[in-house]
Amino acid sequence: MRRPDIVRKISESLRNLEGLETYVYGSEARGEASSDSDIDLLILLPDSLSTKERIELEQQIHGQLLPIELSEDTEISPLILQQKVWNSRKTFFTTNVLNDRIRI
Repeated sequence: MRRPDIVRKISESLRNLEGLETYVYGSEARGEASSDSDIDLLILLPDSLSTKERIELEQQIHGQLLPIELSEDTEISPLILQQKVWNSRKTFFTTNVLNDRIRI
């Protein structure tokens, strides 16, 4: 499967999980990914979640991504954070992600 199709598959698999903001960043977003590149995801969770709800949602996300990784033989690297945590980080890394990211 072509990489844009894998990203589309990821987007479709996470769409049924409410409240997520999902972005591709890194080499995939810049159009520089090779066939052995991972797919970097930034997944932002609602701030309103309790710790238990957040953990359950993170488990659901990983449960949706693992079959895609296995079937497509492509590593998916999700960074999963609550929105407020993401917004509080001001680093070189976060600046690069903000510049590269594409919402899916």
